[in-house]
Amino acid sequence: MTISLHPDTHQGRTLAPPALAPAPPAASSFGARIRSRLFTKYVALFVAVVGVALLSNGIFEVFFYYREHKAALIRIQHEQAEAAAAKISQFIKEIESQLGWTTQLPWSAGSIEQRRFDALRLLRQVPAITELAQVDSTGKERLRVSRLAMDVIDSGLDLSKDPKFTEAVARKVYYGPVYFRRESEPYMTLALAGTRKDAGVSIAEVNLKLIWDVVSQIKVGEHGHAYVVGSQGRLIAHPDISLVLRNTDMSKLPQVQAAQEGSTSESLEGAKNIQGQEVLTASAPIQPLRWTMFVELPVEEAYASLYAALQRLAIVLAGASLFAVLAGVFLARRMVGPIQALRAGAARIGGGDFSQRISIPTGDELEGLANQFNDMGARLQESYADLENKVEQRTAELRETLQQQTATSEVLETISSSTGDLEPVFNKMLENATRICGARFGTMTLYEDGGFRTVALYNAPQAYVDTQLYRLIRPHPDSGLGAVERTHEAVHVDDIRTQTPYREGNPNVRALADLAGARTLVIVPMLKEDELIGSIAIFRQEVKPFTDKQTELVANFANQAVIAIENARLLNELRQRTQELSQSLDDLRTAQDRLIQTEKLASLGQLTAGIAHEIKNPLNFVNNFSALSTELIDELNDMLSTTQIDDKAKEEIDELTHMLKGNLEKVVQHGKRADSIVKNMLLHSREGSGEHRPVDINAVVEESLNLAYHGARAEKSGFNITLKRDLDPDAGMVDLYPQEITRVFLNLISNGFYAATKRKESAGNGFEPTLSAATRSLGNKVEIRIRDNGTGIPKDVREKMFNPFFTTKPAGEGTGLGLSMSHDIVVKQHGGKIDVATEPGVFTEFIITLPRKLAAEGNTGGPH
Repeated sequence: MTISLHPDTHQGRTLAPPALAPAPPAASSFGARIRSRLFTKYVALFVAVVGVALLSNGIFEVFFYYREHKAALIRIQHEQAEAAAAKISQFIKEIESQLGWTTQLPWSAGSIEQRRFDALRLLRQVPAITELAQVDSTGKERLRVSRLAMDVIDSGLDLSKDPKFTEAVARKVYYGPVYFRRESEPYMTLALAGTRKDAGVSIAEVNLKLIWDVVSQIKVGEHGHAYVVGSQGRLIAHPDISLVLRNTDMSKLPQVQAAQEGSTSESLEGAKNIQGQEVLTASAPIQPLRWTMFVELPVEEAYASLYAALQRLAIVLAGASLFAVLAGVFLARRMVGPIQALRAGAARIGGGDFSQRISIPTGDELEGLANQFNDMGARLQESYADLENKVEQRTAELRETLQQQTATSEVLETISSSTGDLEPVFNKMLENATRICGARFGTMTLYEDGGFRTVALYNAPQAYVDTQLYRLIRPHPDSGLGAVERTHEAVHVDDIRTQTPYREGNPNVRALADLAGARTLVIVPMLKEDELIGSIAIFRQEVKPFTDKQTELVANFANQAVIAIENARLLNELRQRTQELSQSLDDLRTAQDRLIQTEKLASLGQLTAGIAHEIKNPLNFVNNFSALSTELIDELNDMLSTTQIDDKAKEEIDELTHMLKGNLEKVVQHGKRADSIVKNMLLHSREGSGEHRPVDINAVVEESLNLAYHGARAEKSGFNITLKRDLDPDAGMVDLYPQEITRVFLNLISNGFYAATKRKESAGNGFEPTLSAATRSLGNKVEIRIRDNGTGIPKDVREKMFNPFFTTKPAGEGTGLGLSMSHDIVVKQHGGKIDVATEPGVFTEFIITLPRKLAAEGNTGGPH
């Protein structure tokens, strides 16, 4: 069968009607689908038949081989572990047997020298025993022979309570726990009691390092090994003796944990040994020592034969698959060859090659289909000739228009996302204008101070950028920029080197021509209502004039640049105005909050003053009548003293009058405290001075210190305290209510005097009361610190200390309103801040921060 594709022009064919023109693409698409399905189907069928058969057989074979191989591995490892455990048990039993003949005779049957000779002979015969001690039936050590120390006879050491004696007597044999001498060599204690009651106990210290000979002879595969772990997870024996001498802890290995927990799992697959290697592990207990024998075989070695089988299977499967693919490809190509020829011919016809002809001499329907394709190609070839030229011309026009619209869209998008930054807008304009117009590079300038300042360059040589960017250019009258400045119209220069400014050596034109290599250029002005804003210029390094359409496109970009500049200006003005309005709004809110707080404080002050006045009158009556009642009780006692009354009644009357007098004294005391509270309430609610003015803050602090100190000396003649001052000269003048701030300082200083005095009373003569006042300038704020070394303030008190009527002073010494008033004056009246730093029993420091200037709309000295 011969199939061929060849060009063939059939003459005398009639043109197909236009409605039939879309048929070739549909036929081509249909042929592509059919070819893809048919070829893939035949190839996949051959590959699937061979591959499924081989793969199924290989999977079943590997599966059953894996199970049998794993079962055999588990069985062999367990047998090896049990055999090794038996060898270790036999090793210990032999030592026990050698030790047994030392307990045959009672102590009365031989001399101590004979027993010492027997013990030395035992040490020679059993190298694992490093020390032998013989204890009589009472638990007293009679003999100790050692390889590491001097022999001891009749040491008298009492071992009657030691487990190695008591357990040996009770069970005839005692296996002690494994321990490590010098934190390296493993040892265990083996105690054996004699068959006779008076034979005593022989206690041997066994060096387990010699078990290495037993363990190292156990072979597990080619790279496997066995090792012994004690009941506490410590390594007792291992082919690598260094691991044993380092007292290696194996308890964290999962296989060791499983064996110690009594797990019944036959094999722990995927576990890692102490070297981090993945191994298969089997274990067996060593009785009666409560040790565990482990046998490990690397996973890689255990499954080596399985991996080899998998490799063989993979090779066979790959070869069979390759054979199936080759056979499928050969048969499929033989079957789909004619269809491929139809598909290729239809694809070429659909791609515009109407001279293509298809030859399929099969003598069946495929040959008829090929002839139909040939007829259709001939008709399309005749009708396509004129259409192709028209489409190419229209496509070129659309492509150019699309490029211009795309460039304009990119510039508009950059303008909308620039948020006032003009540099990316200018760069994008120059890039698009230069690229679309086929120019080499471009510049953008802004007109200012009678010249042009270059603000953006695109693709310009670095030498030109270094000398011209951001430089003010005053153009030559006959240059392109000069013409733009004069006429406000676009200027086209065919060759800059033929212009008068270049010949006269104008530096600006010379730089453009010599440094940048410019030859042909077009300069378009940027105008805002006939006002020159700047210019856009694009250049070519060869003499090639720009078209009117390209000049019009650059003018369009110039208009967009003017819009962007105007938008940036408006945006900046809007931002500035917004910031000003935001600041004004914040100031108004602050003033409003202060006015509201002033009104609240004024109402609260009036209410407090009214209540205090109403309380003061009845309180005065209570205080006066209490004092009068005390005098009447004294008079009553004087009258009763002259009256004949029996002793019992007189005693009861004296007791009652005494109690009544005490109650009246308490009433007077608390009445005075209540009167003090009322006075402070009136002080707290009274109208402020209503006058704030700039004052020297250091002078106010100094005056407050002097007033408080002399007031305290006047109240208590023995009062004394050390005053310290650290006044910042830069603190300067502060706009405040002097009378109110002085009240705050006096209150805090008086509290500091009180706290320091209280600590002096408890600390004794070695303590020196001290109070310090400091000021510091913080720019538009001032900080005042008042610190005393008094009793400090506990945490629970510090949280409530500014609450009204809260005080920790004894009754009659405080009203609980001083700190509350201070807080209101500093925070609510002056807009400042008051903080407290304290440590109970060490110090208390009040930190006041005041603004240098009160807001004009701020508080005007309302009630407090």
